[in-house]
Amino acid sequence: MKRTALASMTITGLILLTACGQNDSTGANEGGTWTPPDTLEIAVGAQPGGGSDILGRAFASGVEEITGSSAVVENYDTVEGVILLKSETGNADLVGVGNYSNMVVRPHEQDLGYSWQDFTQLALVAEDVSYVVSQPGAFESAEDMISAAQDGGLTVGQVGSGAADSLVTDQLEGAFNFTLDPVVFEGGGDVVRGLMAGDIDLGVMEPAEFLPQLESGDLEAVLSTGQESAQADLLADVPLATDLGAEQDFSTQWRVIFGAPELNESQEEFWVSTLEEWENSPAYDEYIESNLLNPRFLTGDELETFIDNSEQTLLENME
Repeated sequence: MKRTALASMTITGLILLTACGQNDSTGANEGGTWTPPDTLEIAVGAQPGGGSDILGRAFASGVEEITGSSAVVENYDTVEGVILLKSETGNADLVGVGNYSNMVVRPHEQDLGYSWQDFTQLALVAEDVSYVVSQPGAFESAEDMISAAQDGGLTVGQVGSGAADSLVTDQLEGAFNFTLDPVVFEGGGDVVRGLMAGDIDLGVMEPAEFLPQLESGDLEAVLSTGQESAQADLLADVPLATDLGAEQDFSTQWRVIFGAPELNESQEEFWVSTLEEWENSPAYDEYIESNLLNPRFLTGDELETFIDNSEQTLLENME
C-alpha cells in the first residue's frame, strides 16, 4: 500500500505535488456513514525505532483490534509523511503520526508549505519529557556533564534541523550557558546507534527512543528536563535540570494522530471514536507504561487550543 513514488521524492517534489493538485479519489461519502476499506495506512514521518514509529505501530494494532481492518505502518523520511497527507485531501484511508516537531517546529524552521491547521487534527494521545543521554560512565554526574559542555567540544545528536529535540537543546544551552555541536540524524533510532558507537557524546531524547538500551545498560540518562522525577524506577534518580539551576519550563514532545485536510464529519467521527476506544483499552495503558510516557488525551477544540498554545510558546522562544 505504500506510496513508493512519493516516499522516494525529495521534500521539494512533494511540496510541488501538493501545490499542483489534490487527490480526488477519496471515496468520501458526503451524505452518509463512511466505511473504512479493508486496509488502512498509518504514515510515520520517521525511520523505525523512534517515538513516532512506536506510536504508529501501537495504534495500528489498536485499529486492527477495534475495526477489523488491517492497518499497515509505512515509514517516510522526516516530514515527507506529513506532506504526503497534505496531498490527500478528503482521503480518510490513511492517517499520520504527528508531533511537536513536524506539526509546529519544522514548519517555522523551514519553508515546507504546510502548517498544522491544514490537517484534520484527530487526537493528542501522549506527551513526554526529554532526557540528556550518554554512554555509561561518560560523565561522573550531571554536574560533570554540564561542566564538560561549558568547556566546549561536546557533540549532540539531533533529528533533522528543526525537530523538538533541537529546541530542547537550545533551552538547555541557554539554561546552563554552554554550546553543543549538533550532528544531524534521520531518526531517534539513528541517534541511539550513534551514541552506542561513540560517534556523538550526547543525545536529547524521549524515553521511548532509548529505553531498551537503558534497560540493557548500554546507555544512561544523565539529566531530565521534566518538572518532576519520573515514576519509573529506571529514571527515578535522574537529576532534574531545575534542581541544577535551570529556571525555565522545557518543551515537551507531544504526539498526535492527524488526518488529511478536509475530512468530512463521518470520516472524522470514525477516527476519533477509534482513538477514544483505543485510549480506553489496556493496549493504550501498555503503550503509555512501557514507553514511560505521560498519558494525555485531547480531541476537538481542546486539542486545537493546545496545539495553538504550543505554537505561540515556540514563536516567543524564537524571538
